[in-house]
Amino acid sequence: GWAVLAAGAMVASLLAVGTSPVGAQSLPNDKADNKSLTSACVGDATDDHMFTDVSDGHDFKDAINCIVYYGITNGTGDGSTYSPGRDVTRAEMAVLIARAAGVAGVDVGSGSGGFSDIGGVWQEAQDAINALAAKGMIPAGGEFRPRDAITRAEMATFLIGLLVQGAPNVRETNQGELNLYKGSTRTTADHWDWFADARALVPAESDGEISALFELGVTRGASAAAVQDKYAPPLDFDYEPFGTVDRGEMAEFITRALAHTSARPEGISAQSDGTFVVVSMRDNKYQPMAGEMVDVFTVSTSNEDVAFKTNGECTVEVTPLGGEHACEIDGADPITGGDGDARQSLENTVVGAGLTVWAWSGEDGDEFDDDTVRHRFEITEDPPAVADRVRITASHPGTKKVHLGDSVLYTVQLENRLGPVTIGPDRSDPRPSRFLVTLSTYRITAAGRNPQGASLTTTIPLVTNDDGKATFPVSAGLPDPDPAAMGRDEYVVEIYIQGVPGDEGNAPPIGAYYLDSSSTAETASATELVAVRQATDNSDYFDGLVFSTEENDALTAPTATEPGVSLSVSPAARWIASDPRGASTRVTVKVVDQYNDPIAGPEVSLTTSATDDGETDAIVISGGQAVSVGRDGSYTFGYTRENGASATETLTAMWDHDDNDATDAIDDTATVQWAARARDAVTTAVQIRSFDKDTNTIYAGADGDVVVLYYDENDRFNIIRTVRGSQVESTSTYAGFEGNLSTFTGYLLAWDAFSIRGRAVNEFTLTVPA
Repeated sequence: GWAVLAAGAMVASLLAVGTSPVGAQSLPNDKADNKSLTSACVGDATDDHMFTDVSDGHDFKDAINCIVYYGITNGTGDGSTYSPGRDVTRAEMAVLIARAAGVAGVDVGSGSGGFSDIGGVWQEAQDAINALAAKGMIPAGGEFRPRDAITRAEMATFLIGLLVQGAPNVRETNQGELNLYKGSTRTTADHWDWFADARALVPAESDGEISALFELGVTRGASAAAVQDKYAPPLDFDYEPFGTVDRGEMAEFITRALAHTSARPEGISAQSDGTFVVVSMRDNKYQPMAGEMVDVFTVSTSNEDVAFKTNGECTVEVTPLGGEHACEIDGADPITGGDGDARQSLENTVVGAGLTVWAWSGEDGDEFDDDTVRHRFEITEDPPAVADRVRITASHPGTKKVHLGDSVLYTVQLENRLGPVTIGPDRSDPRPSRFLVTLSTYRITAAGRNPQGASLTTTIPLVTNDDGKATFPVSAGLPDPDPAAMGRDEYVVEIYIQGVPGDEGNAPPIGAYYLDSSSTAETASATELVAVRQATDNSDYFDGLVFSTEENDALTAPTATEPGVSLSVSPAARWIASDPRGASTRVTVKVVDQYNDPIAGPEVSLTTSATDDGETDAIVISGGQAVSVGRDGSYTFGYTRENGASATETLTAMWDHDDNDATDAIDDTATVQWAARARDAVTTAVQIRSFDKDTNTIYAGADGDVVVLYYDENDRFNIIRTVRGSQVESTSTYAGFEGNLSTFTGYLLAWDAFSIRGRAVNEFTLTVPA
């Protein structure tokens, strides 16, 4: 665990931290950091070969079928059985690895390994053993022991030999040191997770190979260790390095290793790695085909039955994933690279309840039809959203003073433009994000901040939880030096938040931090420290709190940065449906002092200025009278609007703190947009302003003329899309209409046969931007 601050500075139980060490991404973390996100076992490689001794529920059925597809094994006996529970001998292992190397594009060649005891095994085994040794994939010389059952430690040596030759992310130096790569990030054995029993029982070289297999996701351990700690490395599993390996297990190990190589089925195959759709083209020897044009298109799985016409051509229900046109090879489509793969981003693609994806290849201008060879697969859930920034919020605004002795809770939340998310920028690395918080406490004197430097400095590691959040409380950490003395004693606590240096992929990029406040930096004076300031290089975030014993003078000497009035509108939605019979909203006004503590008793008023038909009317909602806030400093006004017209309304809350006819009153404002109930048909499509799937509500129209519409499954729906430069209209299902609405920006809507009667059949026509 982590050391916490001195008494009064932090509350350890509130820290959202784990016990794993903070550091670079490559530090041990009980996670396979270099696991492949795609597989060699897709498309035709998943066909069932119907072995009589491999049941549908067998743990390794898919892996067994996969290595049979690639010709790595043909089964046992007459080929109808696989014998999954039989131990693999060292000679058999050599043959399996040599065949797998060929699939991965590795020419093992030939040669002699200098072994003294392999003359009695079959010829292919002798050739494989010698070739692997001559290639440097296994140790050479001495006894090979071809008939011994291979151990799990020996298996690691064979698999690493395959991966060094066939996987671009596994390399070996001239000195025999293994390196693993994730992009351009390199790690070595001293930064990998490890199994306690392997480290204790096998030589360092073998232990490194086993650790590398874990980091690559090829092995996950064999059994639970005696003592388990789910947080701290080493792994809480035993590897059992001297245990044997059966044919079922070996199939799984080989397929996990092949996932790191170029091995993919013949022809075209496609799969998702969570960030991209990866399309692979391979020849009849499973080798990459470069320079092939591919097209990818999608449809929501619920709409798959309307994706094609009777002749196999696409309908307008499908959507291109990249490219200019769906179901047509065009100049905007991707081309496979030297690795035989092409990638299309899933960014901004809504998976929803399920997305069906097709990939195919052809020449420029080819169109998709019944005769097209294609690969189809489904994405069953949205890829996890990733963070591109951090929201830093506090239970107390950073520009306000805090009572000495109180604390302020800060929250660090990962998020993107759509809201909170749970993982950092790298979807392939969903470990918690890590941050460092540095607190520096200074006493404020007449000369400003203590010239001797910080009275207390503490660094706190933060690790986000399953909600992408971490919290920490901040207090002055120092006592009032003279509690009996009157007057002001102040301390400033400077809060400096940064991502953990070197922890690439886990925390959003440096420079993305911001405080959830519209406050700007104050101007420093001789006795005040800037309370909120941005780092000069925009790489990290500073915030600060002033802790004070100053008396509460909110009612006698208010300033713009001390006491205040806040205004909130409920519901918080920008658009609210108006109605001639009356439509209500709730408005809460709150009064606080310079410590952000509620002030009970002050009188507040709420005024609305609504623009209707070009006329502006100011109305005091409380009947012309100010009302007193409660003990929590707030008062909630219930407000009913009886005019059913569309309008933009400005609400103003006011606190006349000195009863001086509001000449220097403190106020706050909020804007509410009221939408009229739609009554007439609109044949010229208008802009969609808001959409609520839960209530089947759409707000559409221009400013000052927005209407609210309601739809249900009984209505009729049309979609207009631009296809090859022309607008094409087609009928749509309820699910298809709603799925298109999920990203409504720039979409237009027209409607007809609209009625306020609940069971009316209405017709909606949605125009999708080109």
